[in-house]
Amino acid sequence: MKMTKLFTVLFVLFTASLSAQDKINLVIFSEDGDAFFAYVNGIRQNDKYETNVKVTGVSPNVSLRIEFENKAYPQLKKSSYYEPGMEHTVRIKRDTKSVVKLTYFGQTTLAESQNTGATTIAYHAAENPINSGASSNTNSQQNQTNTSINTNGYNTNVSIGGTTVMSTTTTSTGSDNVNMNINMGGIGINMNVNGNMPVTQQQTVTSTTVTTRGSATLSEGNGSSTNQKNNQVSASSNTSVKAGCAAPMSAASFAKMKQNVESKPFSDTKMSTAKIATKNGCLSVDQVKEICQLFSMDEDKLSYAKYAYDYCVEKANYYEVSEVFSFSSTTDEFNKFLEK
Repeated sequence: MKMTKLFTVLFVLFTASLSAQDKINLVIFSEDGDAFFAYVNGIRQNDKYETNVKVTGVSPNVSLRIEFENKAYPQLKKSSYYEPGMEHTVRIKRDTKSVVKLTYFGQTTLAESQNTGATTIAYHAAENPINSGASSNTNSQQNQTNTSINTNGYNTNVSIGGTTVMSTTTTSTGSDNVNMNINMGGIGINMNVNGNMPVTQQQTVTSTTVTTRGSATLSEGNGSSTNQKNNQVSASSNTSVKAGCAAPMSAASFAKMKQNVESKPFSDTKMSTAKIATKNGCLSVDQVKEICQLFSMDEDKLSYAKYAYDYCVEKANYYEVSEVFSFSSTTDEFNKFLEK
């Protein structure tokens, strides 16, 4: 009966986590580096002025307001409905008359979302105090909700709205006591269930969440008692392992990026599009060369090549990018850049 109740609670929590798939990630970046506060549905999300912010777990109906650190700039407002289950990007840029505007940039699936260097914030409905310090931290774990459920000897701790790893220590003196830890972040759910079978002496159980997307880990009957054997069953799939610039963007993502850049009619628009797309991903040397070749002028190729250096995963081979230049003088300037 106790195990039935336990798994009933587990099923309810897992079902609730699926609603996260109805959410979106919203990325806001300033193309010209103007720091800002992002207000989503009237609530300020970042605690300090930033130039690149990702807000996760947002409902598709979004009312966005931007307030700049430079008070000479006007507030920007945009209300939109975004496709659920996607990461949507909007950018702050200046038009040909140097007027600051908020425009839609593009979207990708949450599964293809990459670490872009943006300050990542879990959407929260209550504002934190403003932090006057410089912005540097990403992957914020804000607005976490902790819930405890006690069902006939079953203690359940739930953390929602972050990726905090929880550890539980349990003492058993002969009663059937099960501790379940569930961590749900983004659109995924991370679970770890530990069951303590009856023992005659003190038993300590430590549970650890496993970071996965849309998967669960179930373990029963583990512990440190000398009178109990460890018996664990686990199931997981689609584990997310990518972090930082460890690998270049996928062929499909790069094809979208290249098509987007190539479609722009003017070189300055191509350049701004290429730079912000690069800022939101990681590239190989060959991918950098392909983007360079979308520009007709050596000056533009060199400008992009210098910018993309920090986002390339093959810095040891970056000298190969010089193959795209038409003039030796450009190659010389590029080599001097690499020597620094």
